[in-house]
This record gives sequence, C-alpha cells and structure tokens, in this order.
Amino acid sequence: MKILILGAGFTGLTSALRLLEMGHSVEVIEKESAPGGLAVGVKLKDFQWSIEKHYHHLFTNDLSIINLMKNIGAGSDLIFPPSLTSIFYKDKIYPFNLPQHILSFPPLSITDRSRLALVSAFLKLLPRSEALHLEKYTATSWIRKFYGPKVFDIVWNPLLTGKFGPYVQDVNMAWFWARIKKRTFKLGYIKGGFQTLAEKLSAKVISLGGKIRYNSTFQSDPAAPAGGQLAKFDKLIITTPTSVFLKLFPQLPKIYTQNLGKIPHLHALNLLLILKKQFLKDGTYWLNINDRKFPFIAVVEHTNYIDPKYYGNNHLVYVGNYLPTDHPYLKMSKEQLLKLFIPYLKKINPSFNYELRTINYELFLGPFAQPVFPINYSKHIPNFQTPLKNVYLANMDMVYPWDRGTNYAVELGEKVAKFVNH
Repeated sequence: MKILILGAGFTGLTSALRLLEMGHSVEVIEKESAPGGLAVGVKLKDFQWSIEKHYHHLFTNDLSIINLMKNIGAGSDLIFPPSLTSIFYKDKIYPFNLPQHILSFPPLSITDRSRLALVSAFLKLLPRSEALHLEKYTATSWIRKFYGPKVFDIVWNPLLTGKFGPYVQDVNMAWFWARIKKRTFKLGYIKGGFQTLAEKLSAKVISLGGKIRYNSTFQSDPAAPAGGQLAKFDKLIITTPTSVFLKLFPQLPKIYTQNLGKIPHLHALNLLLILKKQFLKDGTYWLNINDRKFPFIAVVEHTNYIDPKYYGNNHLVYVGNYLPTDHPYLKMSKEQLLKLFIPYLKKINPSFNYELRTINYELFLGPFAQPVFPINYSKHIPNFQTPLKNVYLANMDMVYPWDRGTNYAVELGEKVAKFVNH
C-alpha cells in the first residue's frame, strides 16, 4: 500500500518506520522545517546540543521509546543524570524527590506526611486494570477524600489548578493515577537533545525507502470523499492535534466533529531564559510552584540536570505554563511576559538580576499540547478509524490514561501502524 502520514513528530515517524518494515510505501509531510513535533529542539549560538522548545525528559519505565532507540541503533544515546524535583511553597524551596523528602516535608504534620506517602504508594502499586475504575471520580474529589484536606490544599490542588485552570474540576482520577504510576526516581535524557533522536529516526525512515517532505502542508478537497491529495495514496494517517484534523476535513459528520470537539485542550507556553549564572542554586531541576498567586506553574532549570558545557556554559531555565485558548498570556510578547514574571522569579531567587544575568530569552508555544481527560473518558476516547474511508487519526487524545509525552507518541505510532496494516 501507498500510505501518506501527516506530521513528522514521534507518532508519525514511528508509524512510518513500522509500516516501511511491513513492506508498505510511505511518505511523510511536515509543515515545519525539521522533525520532532512538540519535542523539536533548537540549537542556539555556541550550543553543542539542541534544546527542546518545551522541557522534556524520560522515565526509566518508558519502554516504548527506549526499545525504539535500541531498534534504530540509538540505545547508547540514553542517559540518566542525577536530578532533583522540589516544591516552592510560602517563599521556600523544599526537596520533593524521594520518600525521605516526603516524610520530612515541613509544611505538613507527621500524620499528613505519612498519609501522603501511604496513599501515593497505594496508587503506585495499583494495576492499570483496577486504576481505570477511578475514572468515574474527579481527581480533586478523590484526592481531597483520601489524601486529606491539608495534603490536597498544600501539595496537589495548587499543581492541578495551575495546570488545568478552568478545567481543574473536570480531570478524572485515572489520569492522576497515571502520573503517580509512571513517575520514577531517575529521569532520562538523550545525548544531543530529543532533536537528535528525531533526526536519527527520520534518517532510518529514509534509509528504508520512505520519503519525508518538510515545509509542506496537506490540502484537503471537501468535494472528494477523503480529500483530493489522498487520490494517489491508499491510506492517510493524521497525527496532528484534533483541531487541525477537523479543519482539514469539514465534510466529516457533524456528530463526529461535535464529539471530538468536546475534548478540551491546553496550550503549552514556555519562556526559555539563557542565563550567565545558575538560577536555582540548590541544584533543583524541576521546581513546582505551589502558589497560585504566581503567573507560572513550574521553573525548570535544564542545566541543573544536563551539564551547561553543552550549551556554551550558559544556564537554561524554562518558565512554564499550560493555558486555555482564551488566556491573555497567549497574546503577550516575550518582552511582556518576562516583565510580568521577573518579580516572581525574584521571590524564588532574590539575587536574580535580569539585566546582568540574562543573555537572551525565547518564547515557545505548543498549541493544543495537553488534552483534558474528564470522568469516564474511556467511553469517549477517539478511535484510529475515522468516518472517512482510509483516513486514520492518531494523536495525544488517544494515549489515555497516560499523560502526553514522547514515550506515548512512540507507542501510539506502533499501534496505529498495526491497525492500518490489517
């Protein structure tokens, strides 16, 4: 079969690889100038390694992407440097990476610390088959009940509210279980950046006879059953966000469009600071902001995780947000956002001096990056097969109950390739 794949992210490239291995003819088109999707990286001046537009890491149990790396000869590129996750609460930074950190977390009483540890351990051990029953509860109601009001108010609610904003009461508990279940003490990264892996994967696709066209767009013909550009292909796999898919095919049945359109999405917005000096001096890689007066939800100092020598000895700090479509920050320039963020960055590090310490800064937007999974989402999860003959959809709306990430993009690519092959 001749198969066209829309999108050269990890889902598109993985499905291309597997379909080529099955003996099919494959062409990938990508609107950007490079592969990688939401994991795409940029290489700034004096950088040896690329840096992702949106912070990325892997867990030790991310077997889909780990096995793929081995499969294409990139297994040795995976590294697991030491990393520290912390919480910023009431103007103080607390380590929150290991069991001993939880059991000694000062803002909670001994009873609440023990409860936090025990309930988290229960969720960690709960198998997926049983955890999926949790989807009938909202995350906020379940957490408040079983973790207790203090743990909810201090630890979980600020993070959930910060991430999901107006949708915080909609998120189901199975999604939260998946976040606890997947978390590992060690975090993985790829030598050279995730862009390196995307390029090796695309090179493998090309070596097997596949074609990848960058800076290209798909033109759909509403008058044709499945789009005019599909005429020379037997099947089409679309890996774009759902909103893009729906715009491409206005001839889709109304009820199908309405059902897909009901899935809320958040945009990822990251301001990347390139500093002369370290920002989080305690060595924290990932700092959760448990104070909803702050205009961002996380500060991620990439170079407290990966050696600054790979980035011209600069220190790279993401200031991260997930935002609904109508949020005013999405209309602000990088200069406006930095001006807004500086007073809060100074609360984290009082010695932070933007004029003296910032070399550069960049703003990156990932549209529709985070789907919101409401209660009983498994009953509404989209299928690969769309109402259009020989047109298939595979995107982050389908990785449930897991959260978005490169591991599940790879897993999705594997699954849709098998589905299309039959």
